[in-house]
Amino acid sequence: MEIEYLNEANAAQWDDFAEKSSSAWFRHTIAWQKYSSCCRFDSDTRNFSFMVKQGGKIQAIVPLLMEYSYPERDIDAFSMYGDYTPMPAYADNGEVSRTSVFEVIQEEIARISAENPKLSYGKFMVDPLIRYPYFSDFAPFDLLGAGTGISVTTTNVIDLTNDLDEILRRMRKGHKAAIKQVMKEPGFRVDVFDKNNADKDVLLRFKYIHRMDAGRQTRTDASWDCMYEWIESGNASLVMLWMDEVGDYAAGALIMHYKTGAYYASYATLDSMYLNGHCGYIIQWEAVRHLKSIGIETYETGENHISLSDSAEERKLAEISKYKKGFRTYEIPKITFRKDYSSR
Repeated sequence: MEIEYLNEANAAQWDDFAEKSSSAWFRHTIAWQKYSSCCRFDSDTRNFSFMVKQGGKIQAIVPLLMEYSYPERDIDAFSMYGDYTPMPAYADNGEVSRTSVFEVIQEEIARISAENPKLSYGKFMVDPLIRYPYFSDFAPFDLLGAGTGISVTTTNVIDLTNDLDEILRRMRKGHKAAIKQVMKEPGFRVDVFDKNNADKDVLLRFKYIHRMDAGRQTRTDASWDCMYEWIESGNASLVMLWMDEVGDYAAGALIMHYKTGAYYASYATLDSMYLNGHCGYIIQWEAVRHLKSIGIETYETGENHISLSDSAEERKLAEISKYKKGFRTYEIPKITFRKDYSSR
């Protein structure tokens, strides 16, 4: 088998393979690598992504970025904007043993790590939105070995194959009541922007709202350009809440979608008390309606977080988790790995 590193010449092959592989989602694509590489203001991201081929046919793609570790800058990590790297995606044809392909991947990652002494650890995950079954023969292909730890949490999913009445019925009682209450309120509307009506000015408005909500700009201008490219290419939608009292959009959410899966990527509001504090609920409901209309079947709203301390940050994460959990139809495992390279 041959190793071929990702480059401009084979980029189309990479994305075509990701589109066809049941073990690949949007985080495997070049678009996500581009975004992850330009988000940080202090970025020194190096792309080591490669594919494994046999007889000229791709057998696996391996997204692999190396960057300064969070929060340290004196060590490096395999991660994507500080987050987890998706596990390799494999060919579905079964022509080549997945075990033998995985061994080649392990050897190449080991070679890369040996040549980069500042590399301290790697963060990997089984993407919850891949179509491949979790606990059949995929789970063992993780990157386990000496110095690797595995964690299993859960993440929340809305099943969009149900009709809208059933989706609403399955929500937490308070969530349903909030949505129904807001529907009766005057002075607002929710607009959805996708590839059919992409508007850069609206995205810039969301960028402004996001900065005001966070108290600072959390990522580079280039990363916002990437998000607009997602919308234009059909891999994201922007759900925006217009408030008459503001005379403009006052809250919004960016939803990533690819194949039949979607992910709740970002939310921001100028005032959390708009619509009696329920603007996020109506945005989510309109996102559900939109995603269902474009053929999305699985909408991941985010993982569950159990507060381990009484700090303000931990309480906030637990509250966000509780909010997301209230929309769910069911929850599924989220499997992550942390590989230690510092003792090699």
